[in-house]
Amino acid sequence: MSGLVTLLGAGPGDAELLTLKGKRRLQEADVLVFDRLVNQELFQHLKSDCEKIDVGKKPGQPCIRQEEIEKILIEKARQGKRVVRLKSGDPYIFGRGGEEGVKLVEAGVDFEVVPGITSAVAGLTYAGIPMTYRDVATSFHVFTGHLQDASEALNWDAISHLKGTLVFLMGMKNLQTICEELMVRGYDKETPVAIIEWATLPQQRSIDGKLETIIELAEKHQMKAPSLIVIGDVVAFREELNYHEKLPLFGRSLLVQETPNAKLPKLLKDAGATVYAFQSPSKLLAKELQLPQLSSIDGLVVTDPSSWNFFVAYLQQEDLDIRSLSHLKIVASGHHTIKTIKEAGIRLYDQINDVAEENFVKRMREQEGNWIILTSDIKEKAVSEVLSFPIHTTHSVAFESESFAYHAEDIQLICLPNSAAAYHFVLMAEKTQENWKEKPIVIMGDNTRSVLEKAGYHQLIETEERTLKSVCEACQTFFRRESENE
Repeated sequence: MSGLVTLLGAGPGDAELLTLKGKRRLQEADVLVFDRLVNQELFQHLKSDCEKIDVGKKPGQPCIRQEEIEKILIEKARQGKRVVRLKSGDPYIFGRGGEEGVKLVEAGVDFEVVPGITSAVAGLTYAGIPMTYRDVATSFHVFTGHLQDASEALNWDAISHLKGTLVFLMGMKNLQTICEELMVRGYDKETPVAIIEWATLPQQRSIDGKLETIIELAEKHQMKAPSLIVIGDVVAFREELNYHEKLPLFGRSLLVQETPNAKLPKLLKDAGATVYAFQSPSKLLAKELQLPQLSSIDGLVVTDPSSWNFFVAYLQQEDLDIRSLSHLKIVASGHHTIKTIKEAGIRLYDQINDVAEENFVKRMREQEGNWIILTSDIKEKAVSEVLSFPIHTTHSVAFESESFAYHAEDIQLICLPNSAAAYHFVLMAEKTQENWKEKPIVIMGDNTRSVLEKAGYHQLIETEERTLKSVCEACQTFFRRESENE
């Protein structure tokens, strides 16, 4: 039984430049075979049980030979699996996709190709350089600059007579050769040249100069691989059309909480930021609940959706009908908690953004009868400081993985728009055992401030309004002032 191998182009780097068909193939994959430069943000589309095989060629390190990669693709496909061979850019543009396709055909394995956007085009766009321009460049030519030996030498005589835009991929080691070979054959030394490093990614950098000066400029700015080399008059448009590097948060690294369908990371990315996300705690460990008789309870405060879900599970365990709650005054804290309880068909006595809100605390102190609080272990202490009702911890919270794909030193600014994100950040910080307390944090509201200050965080920047747009604006203001003070 034979599966299917998809030779899939991941695009130049920006994860959002993946095609819709490419996304669907990642979602369907049983096995992922990927290269070094692939943006691992794309892995979010994979099934949880997808097997991931890293075959990336790392400079100065032993690498998996091409023949071994082809063998992996064939063997996994013959096991009836859907295999995705994920390559940066396009599989058929200096990606050895053609070679792999031939081997798959010879082995009798079904395969397909899903094209990707090549950096040779997108990289120029993100640097403000049009590949073609009427009356300036009516053609473009793409070359590999990665020349192993004399047998792979480019035909410089032919190249020197080309009038369009010249793009060299993987050519930084041979930058001097490229420039000299063109100039010695009569290419104008004043011809504009640009170098684009990490094209389309947040850490993108670009410089421009002339054919005779670009080597010195590259050394001065320490331009390194992976970089594109662009030669031609279209480079002159870079300053005017370079929208990407002029975005207000371009080159800035921010940390947010990872949540499904989160709008904040999208707003920050659209403003040019590099956005890292710390995972939401995904391991919820139930605690043994020992609640008083529900008939003796007059009111219930629920601080998070999971506490409500564990409470419902407790009712089922005790063979109690949810209708036994009809006498209870139920109070929900937080948007998601409110939504979860209302969707269960329960009418709320009161609802609030956070249990620490001053007016709410005052109202609760005026309540008569027996009240209890259901909360998680990470909120227990904070809740006990503002409400005196008996607290029952329904569950403990932990991270599924103890590893994080970033360090405090990678982050310039943290965004925590609500108290739940603040609680989870404090928990994450404890796990990493790094120094996060010197990092500035953009927050919304007194409750978020309270959570962080109690945990020892004081570099807090409050938004003008309680909107995600205001969070983004606060980030821009912070970096603008920082630049002005440099």
